[in-house]
Amino acid sequence: MNSAVLNRTLGLLTGQVVGRSRYAEDLLDQAVQQNTQQYVLVGAGLDSFALRESHHYPTLKIFEVDHPDTQAAKQTKLKKLGNIPATVEFVAINFEKESISEALNRSLYDSSAPAFFSWLGTTHYLNPQTTLQTLKSIANFAANGSEVVLDYSTDFQELNGIERLGSMGVAQFTYLLKEPLLGQFKPRDLHQAVEQMGFEVVEDLSGEAITERYFNARIDEIRHTSATRLLHLRLNRK
Repeated sequence: MNSAVLNRTLGLLTGQVVGRSRYAEDLLDQAVQQNTQQYVLVGAGLDSFALRESHHYPTLKIFEVDHPDTQAAKQTKLKKLGNIPATVEFVAINFEKESISEALNRSLYDSSAPAFFSWLGTTHYLNPQTTLQTLKSIANFAANGSEVVLDYSTDFQELNGIERLGSMGVAQFTYLLKEPLLGQFKPRDLHQAVEQMGFEVVEDLSGEAITERYFNARIDEIRHTSATRLLHLRLNRK
């Protein structure tokens, strides 16, 4: 199979992973310039921000929140690469059994100071109610002005043609891998839910808008899938 065909197919996954991290880190940089000094990576997985960028933000406290088994495997890999940055704290959580506020209460997180939360590559695998409960926990726990960036899967019914078929195919594939895609949202319904929690929807980028912003005119044809979106929220309790 030639590279152009691969980029039009697997390139959607590349665009999704790279695009969401670039978006979150662009907004984090803006938040730090406005004196936010706490960065919470929800469902951090193998995110490499702490290794790549922590030296650029020496006063930024980084909290990686994830399942303890995932964290143990990651820390083993990090120790083989060298020292884990001193500004990183690993916070264990089981999203299905406890709230993020309960987990962060066990850490050095300061709930009186604003924080920037990124939640990438996770909500697709969670029951929608779990996603909403986690966002509500953040809304009730974080300081006003805190920000959240997350990606989410668009309801299949919102997609057209090949994108719908492709998303359904991916869902079937992940089901066979025993990592089923459980969470899809209609943007309007999600916006209404988070606004009731006290969040302001700053931006909700479609796949096409992400491609325009980050992958425009690439000769390799890598682009962002239209099956997922990027949502930027700011806590604005009245």
